[in-house]
Amino acid sequence: MLQKNTLFLFFIIVFGLSSLQAQETSENLVYETFLGTRLIHTHTNETVEKGKLDILITHRFGDMAGELGGFNNFFGFDNLSDVRIAFEYGVSHRLTIGVGRSKGFSGPIKLVDGLVKYRLLQQTVDNKMPFSVTLYGNTVVSHMKATEDPSLATSFDKFAHRMSYDVQAIISRKFSDKFSLQLMPNFLHRNFVVAGDENNNFSMGIAGRFALSKHVALIFDYYQFFSNYRDDINNQEGESLVKYYNPLGVGLEIKTGGHVFLINFSNSPGIIENQYLPYTTKNWGDGEFRMGFNISRPIQL
Repeated sequence: MLQKNTLFLFFIIVFGLSSLQAQETSENLVYETFLGTRLIHTHTNETVEKGKLDILITHRFGDMAGELGGFNNFFGFDNLSDVRIAFEYGVSHRLTIGVGRSKGFSGPIKLVDGLVKYRLLQQTVDNKMPFSVTLYGNTVVSHMKATEDPSLATSFDKFAHRMSYDVQAIISRKFSDKFSLQLMPNFLHRNFVVAGDENNNFSMGIAGRFALSKHVALIFDYYQFFSNYRDDINNQEGESLVKYYNPLGVGLEIKTGGHVFLINFSNSPGIIENQYLPYTTKNWGDGEFRMGFNISRPIQL
């Protein structure tokens, strides 16, 4: 009963805040905190405009340096660590729904994801609402062939073992036409993990944008994972030591016509939260970073 009452109270608060925000005139709302719905890894507070379909293509290449990089692998361009294509639709000014398919890099791969974003609060020019809040969640399922080793997270004894979920609140503020910043408290749940790992994981992200001109900006994002398992450098997978690192990305955001193009560098080979948060084992300090790019093209339906 307590759980039901808590859930009911949550929805009352959400829709109450939404109704309160809806009273603001469009002239008083702050727009383009970020130019698109993505940075390097993370979602931004932005949603797709009502009636538009956003087509997104994301690539991550291989290590540029380190043992697997260098000229022999053409600085990572000979290797493709992950790729994703997605379609996201603006149901309303507040609500975006989407579906995507990614190759995946580690753990469960060959991933289909469904997502929803809801713009709960929007910053106002008069600072009566000093920040924006967007809620994001996804559900991901792997369609890879199950492995025979029961100790692996990809043995998939049950269909539910193929699934994982991620939710986060995106809290952002546009400080000026040049500078925007956001925080992203995040909760990830995986239905099935290797022995010793944690099904539930918390992390905190921070991301920012600094405009160099009207159409070009420096961007970054970083997630700090809170996990005893990932803090332990003696985690073992078979006979190999596994050390986990927090995902860090830097890049350039370029707006050209109807496109938003992001060129970036990251230590994470994975693209979606269910990959880059739990499975980043690459280290910037060892040259294990890669180039990637995101392309977003909204079209009016």
